[in-house]
Amino acid sequence: MKQSYRIWSLISILFFTFFFAVSPAFAQKQTSSVVPLGQSIQIDLQYGAVFLSHDVLLSDDYWLRTGDSIQQINSQKVTSLEDIKTHVKDKKLIIHYERNKKMYTTELTSDQILKLLPFLKDATEGIGTLTYLNLETNEFGALGHQIVDHTSGLTPKFLEGSIYLSSIQQIKKSIPGKPGYKITSHQQNTSPIGGVNENNVYGIFGKLEQNAIDHIPLQEVEIADKESIMTGEAIMRTSIDGEKVQDFTIEITTVEDHLFQFTVTDEFLIEKTGGILQGMSGSPIMQQNKLIGVVTHMYVDKPKNGAALSITEMMKKNP
Repeated sequence: MKQSYRIWSLISILFFTFFFAVSPAFAQKQTSSVVPLGQSIQIDLQYGAVFLSHDVLLSDDYWLRTGDSIQQINSQKVTSLEDIKTHVKDKKLIIHYERNKKMYTTELTSDQILKLLPFLKDATEGIGTLTYLNLETNEFGALGHQIVDHTSGLTPKFLEGSIYLSSIQQIKKSIPGKPGYKITSHQQNTSPIGGVNENNVYGIFGKLEQNAIDHIPLQEVEIADKESIMTGEAIMRTSIDGEKVQDFTIEITTVEDHLFQFTVTDEFLIEKTGGILQGMSGSPIMQQNKLIGVVTHMYVDKPKNGAALSITEMMKKNP
């Protein structure tokens, strides 16, 4: 088993706004019924390029900056870290890199490229929670917020994305001022349960594989519009033990347009996790047997309190 110790962007200070266009075809299905999920997943995004995750000083006055993308080395195209490692023994390296949509060229020594390697990335990964499945299209939505590389704080475009079902092995409990997190694992060489097509402001979106859908309880519920969300009791569906999905009670305290806040009231969940954990973003929220929203972040000083986005807003993919 391969264990993953990944801390992710559930905290209110890491709520992002970035790119991608709204899909009108998808938005038209906002009033349909979907299957609320709650499974814990590992997400892997392959950039198809190599980016700097940190500023690096190469000489007395020459810097490569966070977000720079290395395009070529010695006239050979670069798409992965392996492409760069093949040149570490070259005596002279001419690199072409992109910064803010402009191309630059510089010459590096083998020592400089070795110095650069620890700060290069060609992928990002993390854990989160599946929100819903549309049975008409096999489309899923997850997270409720955009994936951002935790090292650089940037959101590079990605070439390919996959999700894997993960198992919760341990819980690091949340306490005021210190968010907890899930410790997950998944078997090596397992096939992904779906592919990621979009990484938008309101989450990641793609399609589940049919063999994964065959192993999911397919109980559809109606999608509620934002005007139907009320203060009072609701249910949060998530995973905190192995691959098991469970329902926990919460209390919605305030509703404002397509955003609402809630407090965890389920005593078992509070005892087990301290409230909301990093890795719970994407957990679906239901009220009166309708899907109303998705967990997006927690409050660091009050881990029993969280914030959520209405499901109809999430399915727009962007504001």
